[in-house]
Amino acid sequence: MFELFFDLVFVYAISRITAMIHHPVNGGIPLATFLEFLLVVVVVMEIWLYQVVYFNRYSKNNFLDIAGIVLNMFTAVCLANNINTEWRITFHYFNIAMAVMIATIFCQYLFTSVNEVNDKREFLFILGIEFFLVILGLILGYSVGIYFCIAAYIIGLILPIFLWEKFKAERVNFPHLVERVSLIVIIAFGEVIVNLVNYFNSKTPLMYAAFLFLSLVLMFASYVLLSDKIINHHQISRGFVLMYSHIAIAISVLLMTVDALYLNNKNVDRKFLYGLIVVTIVLYYFSLIVNQVYNKKVCRFEKIEAIILLTIFVIGALILWLVKNSILGVMICLLIWNLAFFLVFLMKSKNSLN
Repeated sequence: MFELFFDLVFVYAISRITAMIHHPVNGGIPLATFLEFLLVVVVVMEIWLYQVVYFNRYSKNNFLDIAGIVLNMFTAVCLANNINTEWRITFHYFNIAMAVMIATIFCQYLFTSVNEVNDKREFLFILGIEFFLVILGLILGYSVGIYFCIAAYIIGLILPIFLWEKFKAERVNFPHLVERVSLIVIIAFGEVIVNLVNYFNSKTPLMYAAFLFLSLVLMFASYVLLSDKIINHHQISRGFVLMYSHIAIAISVLLMTVDALYLNNKNVDRKFLYGLIVVTIVLYYFSLIVNQVYNKKVCRFEKIEAIILLTIFVIGALILWLVKNSILGVMICLLIWNLAFFLVFLMKSKNSLN
């Protein structure tokens, strides 16, 4: 229950992240702003995942575990409140909050009473490096220290990949991990739904909101089929692909929020919006498909199905280009596009019943 309580903070954090790119500049998103957005998503998802992994592998839900997650909840609110594109202003507040959260998780790993499978030292090593670089960055100040902080978060993200063989797969509670990453996807989709409120006004046809809502339902339904029906929950795995793919899924869903907002904004360049939607669709469905490494054997995609998925994407992208200047046309295209992907996942999920 405290893990679910912890997730509530990230509802606010995700809304703050999306706000970074809510407003177009000269018809699109400046590259620097977009890269800042990506980095902040990675940082927030990274700290969330480290906490998830600790509870998944080691937590006994004792007093120290609960105290640590409550402290990180409070700190995460401070972190979320300092998410914006004015990094110079919020540099110290944001990175102090990150340092506190990293230190808390480090202590949780350090003092856990679980010793039978000793892969704690890898987590301690990574978190220790990350903490050191963040503190060094804070000491040096914004102009130089920002690079140390960015390096810290990138190291915290990619270093586990190089050390993946050191982590013990048998320590992972895989069904719990699937459940936890699914919750962050639900939170991200919730942000998209909340932003559909912009379509409920006297000037916008109600069918716009209906088409977008149905498209989101189909996207989410494809994810539900994957996580509930297609993935084999009863397996021994480190879960690396699952965790990293869900960072990409979270990014794609947040981009869908921006797609929905920009679609009804006449100041947005239609070619830019086309590119953004295509990137969103590619990132989302590729991130779903890459999880087939965890699929039940009868639910793994064959070459012919990969060709079908690619064909659906290419045809959808071509049609989207033709209707890019029509709001209604784009919405109908998105609806049919997502329906086609959903039907492929639906047919694949039926194999699990055989």
